Amino acid sequence: MNSWGSTVKRIEQLLAERGPMTRVELEDALNLDHRRIASIVSRMCKPTKTIPKRIYIKSWVYDHEKQRYYPRAVYALGDKRNATKPKPNPLEARRKYDRKIKMMMTSNSIFNMGLTRKQYLAKRREANA
Repeated sequence: MNSWGSTVKRIEQLLAERGPMTRVELEDALNLDHRRIASIVSRMCKPTKTIPKRIYIKSWVYDHEKQRYYPRAVYALGDKRNATKPKPNPLEARRKYDRKIKMMMTSNSIFNMGLTRKQYLAKRREANA
């Protein structure tokens, strides 16, 4: 069992040594549960009456392997102002979804094997429209 505050010290030490990191990178480096890291990082990002803010959101990134596509905060040590979260872009999300569907329809898939030629071509036309 960790003593009180040891995880906070480990997070601060890790950010000092490696530089800015996302929450997922912190989870991997510390080998802790994502719920536990999330609550600790949230508390560290807010000032209290006795302790100033310890970390801040330096920037936002979208890419993380094996994870959903949405903005992830990159945390850094300090008491600076948080970077503003990027606004969602529904048009770009729709384009990304359409590219994915088009790729699925044009690739050779086991799910397309049961379709007649007419059904398969109709699906492809829908995907390309």
